[in-house]
Amino acid sequence: MSDAKIILHSERVGETLVIRLLGNLDVHNTHTIEKDLMATVGTATHSIIYNLSDVNFISSAGLRLLVTTLRTSQDRKISISICGLRPAVEKVFDVVGMQQLFTIYPDINSALA
Repeated sequence: MSDAKIILHSERVGETLVIRLLGNLDVHNTHTIEKDLMATVGTATHSIIYNLSDVNFISSAGLRLLVTTLRTSQDRKISISICGLRPAVEKVFDVVGMQQLFTIYPDINSALA
């Protein structure tokens, strides 16, 4: 069981909502952040970038949460992209084909360009 907390920071950069997650997106932490993340995503008006540069691990529960926010956002015509994947998280994304759902950038500067 994970004792590490997940932290969510959000900021607007122009019309883009940047959501930075810090910690592990595992089954325990995903449940604690889901309500806040969905509320934050609900405030987006144009596009969202998930900055995962401080996420060391993602489980299927974390992937599910990201996909859920994607589906909710698509209904509102809001695009979501992801940046800053660490090697272990990038490997999970590759294995499950997340790059087919999200545009993935190497870092936040590339995502904002």
